[in-house]
Amino acid sequence: MSATTHDVASVSQPSRGAIAAAVIGNWLEFFDFTVYGFFAVLIGKLFFPSSDSTTSLLLSIGTFAAGFITRPLGSVLLGVYADRRGRKAALNLTIMLMAFATGLIAIVPTYAQIGMAAPIVIVIARLVQGFSQGGEFGAATSALLEQGEHGRRGLRASWQLATQGAAALTGSGVAALLSLLLTKPELESWGWRVPFVMGLAIAPVGVFLRRRLADEPAGALSHAHLAAGKGVLHELFTEHVRTLLLITLTVMGGTVSTYILTFYMPTYAIHTLGLPMSLSMLVGVAAGCVVLVMCPVFGALSDRWRRRKLPILIGRGVLVLLLFPSFALINRFPSIAVMMPLTALMLLFYSMGSASEFALMCESFPRRVRATGISIAYALAVCVFGGTAQLIATWLIRATGNPLAPAGYVAVCVVLSLIAVSRLRETARDSAVD
Repeated sequence: MSATTHDVASVSQPSRGAIAAAVIGNWLEFFDFTVYGFFAVLIGKLFFPSSDSTTSLLLSIGTFAAGFITRPLGSVLLGVYADRRGRKAALNLTIMLMAFATGLIAIVPTYAQIGMAAPIVIVIARLVQGFSQGGEFGAATSALLEQGEHGRRGLRASWQLATQGAAALTGSGVAALLSLLLTKPELESWGWRVPFVMGLAIAPVGVFLRRRLADEPAGALSHAHLAAGKGVLHELFTEHVRTLLLITLTVMGGTVSTYILTFYMPTYAIHTLGLPMSLSMLVGVAAGCVVLVMCPVFGALSDRWRRRKLPILIGRGVLVLLLFPSFALINRFPSIAVMMPLTALMLLFYSMGSASEFALMCESFPRRVRATGISIAYALAVCVFGGTAQLIATWLIRATGNPLAPAGYVAVCVVLSLIAVSRLRETARDSAVD
């Protein structure tokens, strides 16, 4: 069946509580990722000790990337679960898994205290996080799209990306505050654990909010469409393979940009530019503010223009043009006063180029395979490209000796994503039912 047909959403707007319930898991994941990324140098020292600081950092970032290995598995199992049992059931399961993983990171002793068991526990926690997020994204984004009037789908779906900005803002803000208030021994001893404890405390709020979600929005699937998970996967991989591939490549450009410009830049400032940790965290604050504020604006703009692809093509096209000059200036004048506004400028166009992507990817699949389809596409892109972005950027700098190497990597990925977007059909005007 063609992916040109879609479900009828309820004509009423979803409550703020329903939107919060859908996005809180995404916030929790990216909050954890933010603080892990900002404390990557410190975590490398505590859990992956080495005589070479770069090796410790690579091991720490490599563990960060390990969490993305289980995303594809989670996307299949939890995506099919969401399409068969409903969005609410899947979202309740994923947030409990996230809480478990966050708690492990918060309490695990260091390498000096328990030896090899310490990094093993960290790796296990990251694997569980990856599995849960593999299904979280598809169920949550589908829930956002399927509730409320058709004409505001872009705005609603954009809150998934805006939540990433909120997570970067709160995560980097907490990290910056801890770096300013605590001494280096205090930060190494216990201070770095505080954000993970905070993330664990948020999990029960998510569970409470999600228990209040409707089991299914109006236009729920018939029993025939939910006959078996095998049926979901069979249809997806026989009738929507081209769409799956193009959406995966589309997400690639956004996820690499996210993990480099939002989560890697503080590490880049500390390790490559030699800037102090307390000031480098402010880069993440600026990045989070831009994404949080601008994504809903550009999501609403895609609704107003009735175009999903046009903002993506403009935003990412300008971003490609900005990457090399911005990184060159940051390296020529390595200071927070230069780095913050340039990073914010790049993220402004990144937001324009990614806000409507979430609605585009949802609208490209029919509802009966939507959660599975976007979960798999998103998980593959994030696993292969996003989760490894910081590792590749660090390795490229070391291998080439060129601090501009991350800009080149982001540019290549964004250009490939633009080609994929150009091959997708425009979905903003689709209003037919599934």
